[in-house]
Amino acid sequence: MINQVQNMMRYVVQAIRKNIKPLILVVSFVTFIWLIADTVHRPEFVRHASKHSFGFGNPSDSHAEQWNQHQVKMFLDMLYKDHNSTTISDLRNAKQLKCPMESYTVFTAFASSSLLDNLWHYFSLISIHTTLTSKMQGHRFKSMLSPTARKALSRLFIRIPFEVIDKDLVECYHFSETYVLNDETHIELSDKNNQLYILNNQTKRLREIMELSWEQLPGFFSLRMDTLKTAYDVLKQLRIREVKYSDSEDALNFQFVGMHVRKNDDLPIEYYFSSITFHRKINDAKLVIFVVICEDRDSHICQILNTHNERIEIIQEHGDTDIDFALMTLVNHTVISNDRDIFPTLLRGIGNTVVYGKFTDNNRYGIEIAKNKKNWYSII
Repeated sequence: MINQVQNMMRYVVQAIRKNIKPLILVVSFVTFIWLIADTVHRPEFVRHASKHSFGFGNPSDSHAEQWNQHQVKMFLDMLYKDHNSTTISDLRNAKQLKCPMESYTVFTAFASSSLLDNLWHYFSLISIHTTLTSKMQGHRFKSMLSPTARKALSRLFIRIPFEVIDKDLVECYHFSETYVLNDETHIELSDKNNQLYILNNQTKRLREIMELSWEQLPGFFSLRMDTLKTAYDVLKQLRIREVKYSDSEDALNFQFVGMHVRKNDDLPIEYYFSSITFHRKINDAKLVIFVVICEDRDSHICQILNTHNERIEIIQEHGDTDIDFALMTLVNHTVISNDRDIFPTLLRGIGNTVVYGKFTDNNRYGIEIAKNKKNWYSII
């Protein structure tokens, strides 16, 4: 019996020695497959598909896309502070809450002290509202602004059709029906009109913004009559001056190219000269006047541009933000020096626009728009 066991062990050892390499390969392959299967099923390695378009159905339970209770409370705290309110508990302890918007899906945005952020939020809310209204006719949508955002935007526009979000209204929505929207967060609508969506800080819904024809939405961007008159007068005086000192008397043949140079713009001087050359070539049949609004006329860029008297007009930035905004809207073409120049350019809708082809802190999103919009050009 012992001899039989010894012989069997000897045969096993010999078989292993003869087939050791194939066995190693088989074991290694099985181990490799097991490691892959184990890894891809771990939550920290699972990456959900990117969602860009509007959806319809049950809301997602993804933690990354849904406000948790702490985040909603933080939004409420800031909103109460914005409204000069006292505490959240005062409202929670109220016996009855009026919910006039309970049959609406409401979109709003986090309050921001930056005019640039508020413009991105405003344009994002308009694009979401316009797109959803046209696609989801069975739903009722309402877009609202924080008091801070509305006050900041009122520096530019005389009439803003979005109401101020009431602090009571936020309490009408359950935490499970309140969502955060980042740049590309998918919007999933439930069968009920009882959801609240809040744009996160610095959210820019660029994809939806690029899909709209903004020149067809003047009702959202009404400028003051005295502001428009001031801006028209500036261009009128420049036109008269050019007719007086140029060989051409055809004032209607002039094309204005606007650029707004701020202190913190960090673009190279070569970009401005390349943009000037580009606009002259593309408007070869017409006389081109470059209107350069300078926050600081003594800045390096403005001083260099001022030494070139080839129809480059340097003007001081106005104390009223809306006048410079109106000027950048009324010119025929644009050289974008800062992301804030994107908005008046979109509202104009026509003309040629040049953006700097490298990403900088103040010039990031014009490049993306130039990839998707006609007559937008990227130059280095």
